Amino acid sequence: MRLRVWGATAASVAVLAAGLNGQAPTGAGNAVNSESFAKQAMLANKAEVKVGELALQKAQNPEVKEFAQMMVREHTNGLNTLKEAVKGQGVEEPAQLDTKHQALYDRLSKLSGAAFDREYMQAMVDGHREVKSMVETRANRTPTTTGTSGRVSDDSRLDNAVNQWANKTLPTVTKHLERAEQISAKVN
Repeated sequence: MRLRVWGATAASVAVLAAGLNGQAPTGAGNAVNSESFAKQAMLANKAEVKVGELALQKAQNPEVKEFAQMMVREHTNGLNTLKEAVKGQGVEEPAQLDTKHQALYDRLSKLSGAAFDREYMQAMVDGHREVKSMVETRANRTPTTTGTSGRVSDDSRLDNAVNQWANKTLPTVTKHLERAEQISAKVN
């Protein structure tokens, strides 16, 4: 069972990294456009909130429950700040989880107790490693302009807003990953 859940996590993260526009991941760079990145990040935040809410109900270990509460709180905040950053720039929040994230949720919902704790925390480690790579890449991009005039286009505004959000979010993602690794080591 553990390999199946882990595989679903890796698959869901691969879908996240591939983007909603069908682009294939390009390794750590995940060279997707700003709109696609924003939608991916919104989807990841929504998934963390939904799975975190499930963990609040099903987790046995107090540290896992505490981590789940942090996921709900901080990923709700992450989603809201991203939506604010891209407001008015034509980026629509995905209405629901994609198939892969929903499959992960469904698999975890069938577990309980120590098995749930172990699989949830492993999913958090795997997912946060991938998201950290994706966010790191965006945070390290330089601001963009269009044309020789140096004026910033609408596309560049979105690009810059997404990159700034990634830059502000990277320390939080790093913190989540470190905490997930600590707790995962304890429950495995």
